[in-house]
Amino acid sequence: MASAIREFLRWLRLVLSGWGAASAPHYHHFRKIILPTSRGSCEIDHLIVSPFGLFVIENKDRSGWIFAEESKRNWTAVHFKNKYTFQNPLHQNYGHVKALEELLGIDASKMHAAVVFRGSFQFKTPIPHNVFLHSCASWVGQKTEILLEDAEVDRVLYVLEHNRKTGFFAAFDHAASVRRKYRSTTPCPKCRGVLVPRVAQKGPMLGCRFLGCSNYPACKYVRNLVDTLNNG
Repeated sequence: MASAIREFLRWLRLVLSGWGAASAPHYHHFRKIILPTSRGSCEIDHLIVSPFGLFVIENKDRSGWIFAEESKRNWTAVHFKNKYTFQNPLHQNYGHVKALEELLGIDASKMHAAVVFRGSFQFKTPIPHNVFLHSCASWVGQKTEILLEDAEVDRVLYVLEHNRKTGFFAAFDHAASVRRKYRSTTPCPKCRGVLVPRVAQKGPMLGCRFLGCSNYPACKYVRNLVDTLNNG
């Protein structure tokens, strides 16, 4: 009885979230799943395991105008007088696909990657392939070719459940992994403090990473993280 209630609540939550056909029992949803990689760890916003393959989804909350080209390393968002550059999320999500390929031993041809933009935004350039506005549920539901047998789906679920990192320390370790990856060797030009990775907690670039001075709030210097990556 308890398992039936849990399954019903799972189905109801997915239906109310607009997942439609992808609310069925053979779609297994993982949100904000942290997995080990050869370089540390990665966090996937939304991963769906099904007989129709793995759906690897990167969510982006943005406001303002978006300028994007599929092949460009960086994209741009303009919100009133503020201009921001951020990593091409298609490239970012490709890293997630490669991490899953490494962990699960599954070819990338059995995975579907997508980026979903959410918020008050408008694309001022043609929307790149596999970028969706607000939801990709219908796209998921349209994939009907069987790519994974039931036994393979069970194996993937087993590997994910036994390798995923959970709890406070998982998030802490992942944040430390990100800091090591993006740490700047350039001192703050204002006070000579250390520039450390931070994440925007509000505003049009909510969730974006940037470099901020370790002496904050005494020093409020910030730098676009993309600039550091391009120069590194």
